[in-house]
Amino acid sequence: MRLSRNILTVAALLVSAVVSADEGFWLVQDINAALENNMRAKGLKIRPKEIYNVDTPGSGLADAVVSVGFKYSGSIVSDWGLVLTCADPAIAFMDRLGDIGRQLLKDGFHAVSEAHEIPVEGEKIYSLKRVFDVTGDVESMMRGGMDYKEIASRLEKAYNESTTLMCRLTSEWEGAKYYIAAYKVYDDVRLVVMPPLSLARMGGEEGKWSWPACRCDFALFRIYDHGKPVSGAKTMEVSLDGYSEGSFAMTLGFPRFTERFLPSAGMRFREEVALPLTNSLRGARLEIMRRAMADDESVLKLYSSRAKELEESLAMGRSVRSCYSSLDLTSARESSEQWMADSFLANLDRAFNSTRRVETDKILRDETLRDGTFAGSYLRRAASAGDLGKMKEILLSGVRETDPATEKELLEYALGEYFTNMDDYYMGDFQRWIQDRFGYDYAAAAEYLWSGSLLSSQAKIQEMEDPSEINEDLLMKFLNDSPLSLYDGRNGHRAALDRTVSLSQEYVRKIHDDGLRRGVPVYPDANSTARFTYGTIADSYSTPADYLALLDPNDPERDLGPNLKALMMKDFWGRWGFKVGGRKHRMVIDFISDNDFVEGCQGSPVLDNQGHLIGLVSGGTPETKAGSASYQEGGSKCVNTDIHFVLWYLGKGIELKRIVKEFEIL
Repeated sequence: MRLSRNILTVAALLVSAVVSADEGFWLVQDINAALENNMRAKGLKIRPKEIYNVDTPGSGLADAVVSVGFKYSGSIVSDWGLVLTCADPAIAFMDRLGDIGRQLLKDGFHAVSEAHEIPVEGEKIYSLKRVFDVTGDVESMMRGGMDYKEIASRLEKAYNESTTLMCRLTSEWEGAKYYIAAYKVYDDVRLVVMPPLSLARMGGEEGKWSWPACRCDFALFRIYDHGKPVSGAKTMEVSLDGYSEGSFAMTLGFPRFTERFLPSAGMRFREEVALPLTNSLRGARLEIMRRAMADDESVLKLYSSRAKELEESLAMGRSVRSCYSSLDLTSARESSEQWMADSFLANLDRAFNSTRRVETDKILRDETLRDGTFAGSYLRRAASAGDLGKMKEILLSGVRETDPATEKELLEYALGEYFTNMDDYYMGDFQRWIQDRFGYDYAAAAEYLWSGSLLSSQAKIQEMEDPSEINEDLLMKFLNDSPLSLYDGRNGHRAALDRTVSLSQEYVRKIHDDGLRRGVPVYPDANSTARFTYGTIADSYSTPADYLALLDPNDPERDLGPNLKALMMKDFWGRWGFKVGGRKHRMVIDFISDNDFVEGCQGSPVLDNQGHLIGLVSGGTPETKAGSASYQEGGSKCVNTDIHFVLWYLGKGIELKRIVKEFEIL
């Protein structure tokens, strides 16, 4: 079934799945018998210990999965430190390189030798080495009177020292289980291959959330340890056998965040208050940045990556808000709660309603005072540095990396929203003084605060003699004049919030305990720990012919270049071709599966029933935008880049056969 023939029928495909999906982000270390049976019914052939083996660290598939900055997922595919992931981290790196990076995005990049690999400053890749069940330790320490923060600090320090790895404590099912995840951290990361943006991101950012899709979304990095490529780690094996409709598919990765067990009362607050308010404020800030970037090339260089990040956040927020409405998520959650006691649900409603007003005020505070300008982040970082030299360094970078006119316009907007909508109960003396002096002239107020800031002049920063001088910075003084303690202390809000959190935790534990009683596996919310999902492959995919039909020589973002285009037009794929739709020696760029998906899953390896690599996750179908709140069976699906096309591109498209040889191909 070709994409070009499938466009008219894809809606029906997304509404009714061929085989019902088993939603969920399951912990790699916690596969019970019921879950294993469910997976085997879908077609899994390997044993749970081949996914993660607590007794033999380094032997399971999870040992080959990595997190790229805890933003994306990936997998180690060679014994020479080669990491396969999505294009996003490479795109973000290129954006930071300015004009050179934009040209590399257009043309693509590949290192002709290891010496030509580009160091990616600031990037870290985390390789999971071990998961420890510390539930008993945590419960014992809690009985001794320790709070969670102190427990986490002590346990993480102890395991850091005993394993020499970076260790993180996580709570699952709101305290039903506690685990320490131990990671090897690689901070010497180098870019090896990045396809041209026209190939990796056909359809732009929004294309990540659509089907049909045509994009070869991948990048290759190499991790180094003590100056040498990492060797001896567990690696993924590649299968060239292909797949068919209904074939088992599993993904392994690090999904960032879900609220699948948020009570309906909490979802109602998200839908009616939090999302509309946040989207409105972020949308206005983005428009200010877009105007400034359109008018000035130097502003474009400073703010393009920031604008992109805000644009992605806003697009996600708007889509989630739309999904709440169109999919009626809150009502669906209410229906799923009917087995719980009416009195308990009533207490939950009262608890959330009691915190609604102040939590709304806190959102307004965060979006105006904390995040309303970029200058504010430099001031806060400098204030926490303590050391005068480090403080000056941060402030000088703030001068170089911000545009005064843009910052003042962002500040003007933040002042208008803050003074117009915020209860003056939260305003400090200095904020009231600014309001009294300037009234509705927010532009004049912004000019006054900016001119009184250290960030307005390098000379002011150089003349600093004492770290305490930052407390006299007028912008810093204004932003700090509404401390969070005012909000939490109003009318017993802290106690009401604690009560709401406690009831929400009880709500989650009720769901978990009910699953145990009924013998039904329950997965915990995602929190950037290693998870897997399982499902099946659908009979819908895109081919190079479909991709070529979308090219436009007049659009640089859809112009592939003559050489690669000519190779694709030959429709000859050699060893990388496989049987597709009844025809041999064909090629697939993207296919879909009904695996669960949220942010953080991009780049996750897609594996067959033997645990062999057949692709990597690129994005999801439109319904997956609401994935943090709910999985929509029959609608939410993964869009995956096929490993056959990745290998063809490496070996034939850019003639990088030495890289192809690094893959372990069965």
